[in-house]
Amino acid sequence: MTVKSLLSCYTFLACLCAGIVAAQDESPTPEQEAEIRGIADAINATCAMPMGPVIPDGSTASQQEMVTAQNGLKAYIDAGNAYLGCLQEVETGWGAQASINQVAVINYLYNGMVEDLQARAEAFNTSLNAFRNQAEE
Repeated sequence: MTVKSLLSCYTFLACLCAGIVAAQDESPTPEQEAEIRGIADAINATCAMPMGPVIPDGSTASQQEMVTAQNGLKAYIDAGNAYLGCLQEVETGWGAQASINQVAVINYLYNGMVEDLQARAEAFNTSLNAFRNQAEE
C-alpha cells in the first residue's frame, strides 16, 4: 500500500482493524473501527507523513529528470526518517498504557513507511541503472 493511499482513505484502517481482531476469529465491531480511526487521526495530527517523489523511467528520462528524482528521494528519505522518529515519540509518550490497537496502528504506519522508503530507493536505483545503460548506447 502506498503512502498516498494511507493518507487519502480509511480503507487501511478497516483492514488493520480486521487484522487486529482476526486472531480472535471475530469481525471488527463499529466501536473497534472507530477507535482505530481515532488513533490514526491523532497520530496524523501529530506526525506529518511525507509524500514520496515520482521515480522516472530511466530508459527514457533526461539527466535533469534523474537529478530531480535523486534530490526528491533524498528529501523524502530525510522527511521519512523524521516521520519515523515522530511515530516513536508518540509511542513513547503512550508508555505502558498504550492499547493493543494503538501499538498496532503505530506498527502499521511505521512498517509502511519503512517499506515505502525501501521501495522508492530500489525503484530509483533500477531507474538509475536503466539511465546509465541508455547513456552508454
